[in-house]
Amino acid sequence: MPSRYPSFTNGQTSIQRSDTDGTLSSDAQLKNNTRYMYFKKVALGGKCLIQSCKDMHLGRVVCHKTLRREFADDPEEQKLFLREARVTAMLQHPNTAPVYEVGFDAKRRYYFTMKLVAGVTLREVLDGLRRGDPATEASWDLERLIDVVIQVGQVLSYAHSQGAVHCDVKPENIVAGSFGEVLLLDWGLVTLQESDDDSDSAPLPDEDDKSLHSKPSHQGTPQYMSPEQIGGDELDCRTDIYSLGAILFEVLTLQHLAWGDTLDAMLRNKVNAAPPTPSVVAPDRNIPANLESLCLRCVQREPEHRIQTMLELIHELLYWLRLEARYRPV
Repeated sequence: MPSRYPSFTNGQTSIQRSDTDGTLSSDAQLKNNTRYMYFKKVALGGKCLIQSCKDMHLGRVVCHKTLRREFADDPEEQKLFLREARVTAMLQHPNTAPVYEVGFDAKRRYYFTMKLVAGVTLREVLDGLRRGDPATEASWDLERLIDVVIQVGQVLSYAHSQGAVHCDVKPENIVAGSFGEVLLLDWGLVTLQESDDDSDSAPLPDEDDKSLHSKPSHQGTPQYMSPEQIGGDELDCRTDIYSLGAILFEVLTLQHLAWGDTLDAMLRNKVNAAPPTPSVVAPDRNIPANLESLCLRCVQREPEHRIQTMLELIHELLYWLRLEARYRPV
């Protein structure tokens, strides 16, 4: 029986490692040191500095991303940084930020510029709902939150069709703009088809295993990582389905899917224990039964037991929205 999800080990894919990992030519050097001016820090990530600045050639404010000083001269980090810039540029979709330029300065420190996204992150929205902030509650009902999940699913479905798995889908990387637009950012951990050939699969941790960190694992954010991501196993589109399911769990319950007193315990529970039921975790939230069932089908431990394609998840969420609109009291 043919597989129902895109293969990341056989056949061709639209985005090739040969297109993303090549070095930049000398023509990419920034020759005009006054092109980008008026820098302001937006965020400081684990390895990157994100700033806003004005592109003096075009007269517009853009987002300027560079490696942090301690990583700027590391060849491996440079390669991953260029991969992120190129994959982001290749994924031309309404729910990704357009990339404008990639290059390096006189010290051969890489940068790329892209659209500066104005809005709030889904993390800020969920935190506001968790605090009971009246303004957030007035603006963000369940239907609007589900629309955000759908839009993230759409860009992930497109990325999967191009052979790319995001691998770090989390509320911090989702920005909702003022006009209904939703963008999925930070493709720095993206996995492409060829990367699966470079890593050996590792068994999932045993329930009594105390040395979880000694096992090979992919990078990611623990609260949203799939069991196979934690165990260092082969990844495909169902990893992103798990992560988006974990976000759906948080939308429904306002609590994290991951649980445990320590990071080791949290990761071990995700690998070995059945996912909790949203209505049991948050009995006062009046969670719709069909959304609860859909969420649980996304976050099953075994990939083959999950929903198999992002498109299937999108269709079921859209069906729920249509039902809500049909039976909403006038």
